[in-house]
Amino acid sequence: MTLAIHLYRRVMRRGRLIALIALSSVPALPFWLSAYDAGPGEAEMLYGDIVARLGFSYAIAVLILTVAILREERDAGTLPYIYMRPISRESMAASSIIAGIGAALTLAIAGWLVTFTAAAAVGISMSTVTAGLVQLVAAGVGYAAVFVPLGYLVPRSILAGLAYIVVVEYILAEVVTGLAQISLWRIALSISADIADNPNPGDMLSAITPGVGGGIAKLAVVLILGFVCLTWALRKRDAL
Repeated sequence: MTLAIHLYRRVMRRGRLIALIALSSVPALPFWLSAYDAGPGEAEMLYGDIVARLGFSYAIAVLILTVAILREERDAGTLPYIYMRPISRESMAASSIIAGIGAALTLAIAGWLVTFTAAAAVGISMSTVTAGLVQLVAAGVGYAAVFVPLGYLVPRSILAGLAYIVVVEYILAEVVTGLAQISLWRIALSISADIADNPNPGDMLSAITPGVGGGIAKLAVVLILGFVCLTWALRKRDAL
């Protein structure tokens, strides 16, 4: 846990954090402008639709933050000193992913609070707003499990992550039904849509059926794969 705290604190620099919280909060202003004169029922539908469609800004913020968890240690040349401690590769991988999840959840809560303020101003139900937080938290866990290993393995990890988010999740998953199954955003959306009173994901879910259990099971698989991949990379790559 000490290592996870160290990795978390290293990437949570004030200037970066403020900018990424602002990026995570992008849906708040369009929602407030759209729902200001709407009735409660219409506002709740707008909330679900806008968060589902514009929430990819949060995914980009998580990408920028979590790929830095191990990349900055490697670029600074401090990984060999960490390896000198009696710590297993499994512990190193787990600590890195935990730090990434902690960073993602920090952005999720901060960005959600901004959206919550906009939602409270137009008077939508608490269950709908809570579903929005669940969506961000679930997505953050999945993205951290993918982007932390990506930051260690791929030199231009932000570009690779952006290609996945923009090309695969935002564009291709809309057109090719089968690709929705590998969209972490849609998996998180399936969880939040199942608990919201008035979900409005539109056609974002595609072939994915709303369900808390199924969504959590998929995220668990993503976490395991991310852990296994990062453990392998720490053993085989050039850090030693």
